Amino acid sequence: MIPPMLLKLILPKVLDHLLVVFKLDKVLDYVEKPNELDEKVERLEDKVIELEKVALDGRKCVNCDACKCKIKEK
Repeated sequence: MIPPMLLKLILPKVLDHLLVVFKLDKVLDYVEKPNELDEKVERLEDKVIELEKVALDGRKCVNCDACKCKIKEK
């Protein structure tokens, strides 16, 4: 069995080395930080919300029973 004191010294260095070897730090950055596609999706979602407001023009909408999409009330 490896003594706990030795593990505390060696384990972080081994993990850091594995991160570098397998480029996991770049993968973590890509997953955790917002990237260009995240920003693009946010802009498109904002545009969709604006277009829904313009298309509805103050009218209420309901969900269609058949396809569950939004339709204008008559």
